Amino acid sequence: MKAPADLLRLYGDAPPATRLFMRIRLLLSDMERVERETPRTGTILELGCGHGLFSNLLALRSPGRRVIGIDLSPEKIRHARASIGGRGNIEFICGDILELQLPACDAITIVDVTYLLPPGEQQRLLQECRRLLRPGGVLVWKAQERRPRWKFAFTWLQEMLATSAGLTQGKRRGLHFPSRAEALAMMEATGFGARVVEVPTHRPYTDVIYVGTKPGNQGIP
Repeated sequence: MKAPADLLRLYGDAPPATRLFMRIRLLLSDMERVERETPRTGTILELGCGHGLFSNLLALRSPGRRVIGIDLSPEKIRHARASIGGRGNIEFICGDILELQLPACDAITIVDVTYLLPPGEQQRLLQECRRLLRPGGVLVWKAQERRPRWKFAFTWLQEMLATSAGLTQGKRRGLHFPSRAEALAMMEATGFGARVVEVPTHRPYTDVIYVGTKPGNQGIP
């Protein structure tokens, strides 16, 4: 997939190394596929937004979305905020997604983040997502499962190198990739009605998208 030019242009003032990192990130992670699973209107939180690539993609693709990106890294949030320009349907917040007081929302997206959290905190994160979502709200969770094994080995090695080099900011507690059965069990235990979206790809990754719906009728303003 070609990296979206309109998205990369937002980061024209970022350092060359940062722009290269984001270009590679776009090529390796099928963000367009995740965007298509995300509601077109309403308040949307992206948890663990990094430099704001996916948050910006959501905001650019539909002006009916009010997008709020959250990340731990002050440096990444600085670059994310610099990308906003004069647009009014996106903002960025720096902080721990498990500790911030966040607004109620219509959708939550999590893209390639949860493996940095131990299983107990992954479950706690899903519980917090369910609490924040309005009735009928949607959780779109892109993760990596553990099969096929050869692809998972490549995924694990890449993420271990990224966290060791500081390119990905975790809490240095290892990598925790749930199996598909474990991820669906966590969503069911949290009260989500869940479905799986397959992500066919030539890339050597085990990407999968879980879409969870909070029971109730959604009423987006």
